[in-house]
Amino acid sequence: MTKYFVNQTFSNAGPDITVVVAVKNGADTLEACLDSILSQEGPNVDVIVVDGSSTDGTLEIMERYRPRLFAVLNDANLGVYDAWNRAIGLCHSPWIAFLGCDDRYSDKWALAKLLGAAQNSCDQPVFAYSKVSHRNANDRELAVVGQPWQIARKQLTFRMSVNHGGALHSRELFNAGGFDASFRIVGDYEFLYRQRDRLTAVFVDEPLVFARLGGLSTRSDLAITQKLEVKRIFKMHRAGIFANLYWYLGMSATLASLALARIRNLTR
Repeated sequence: MTKYFVNQTFSNAGPDITVVVAVKNGADTLEACLDSILSQEGPNVDVIVVDGSSTDGTLEIMERYRPRLFAVLNDANLGVYDAWNRAIGLCHSPWIAFLGCDDRYSDKWALAKLLGAAQNSCDQPVFAYSKVSHRNANDRELAVVGQPWQIARKQLTFRMSVNHGGALHSRELFNAGGFDASFRIVGDYEFLYRQRDRLTAVFVDEPLVFARLGGLSTRSDLAITQKLEVKRIFKMHRAGIFANLYWYLGMSATLASLALARIRNLTR
C-alpha cells in the first residue's frame, strides 16, 4: 500500500524545477543529497522523495525534512523507475530532474546553470546535462566524465553517452510516456534511446553533479544484468549492426573482467 504526503502550502508556488529522489536505505547519504537540492539559488525548486520502505533511518530523515519537501511517497513495491513515474504525476514544473540518493549537486548554482543553459539556447533543448564528478565513499574524486551533445548525440545510438543523474528534462518529454519500469538498471537509457530522434540537448561543460560510485548502474555484481538490459533495448528499438557489435565487444570485456577478478580472489 502506498503512503504519501503532499505539502499543500506548495500548491501555488509555481516551481521552475522539480527534483525527484528515489531512495531505499540511504540514510548515510540522503541528508547531503537533500541539502544540495534545498540550498539551490535562483530557480524555484520542488523536491519529491520516493522511498521503498527503508529500514535504516531513512524515514526519520525524511520526516525531519518533510516541511521543506513538496511530496513524500512510501511504497515497498516501487522500483526506481516506478518511483520516478509516480513522482512525475505529482510534478507541476516545466522541468524535472532525477537525482540518486547517493549523489548531490556540486554547488548552490548548479540548477541555475542548467536552466540558464537550456533557456538561453537557440535550439530549444528538451534535455540539459553537465559533466559529472565520480567519487568514492570517502568523497575523493576518481574521474570527471561528460562530453558535448554534438558528440554524445551520435554515441547515444550504441551506448549511454550522457550523464542522466541531476539533468533537466522538459516536461514535454513525458507526453508520450514515462520510464519503462520493466528495467531494473538502464531504464533511463531506454527512455532517452526511445526519444533519440526528437531529442535536443544542451551541455554545461563543468561538473554540476557529484555521483558516488556504488549505485545500481556502477555495481560490478550487476554488470551482466546491465549488459543484458541494454541488449533488450537494442532489440526493442531495432538497433543497427554497429550498436549490436559494440554490445558484443562490451559484453566480452565484462565477462573477461569478472573472470579475472574471480581468479584473483581464488589465488589470494
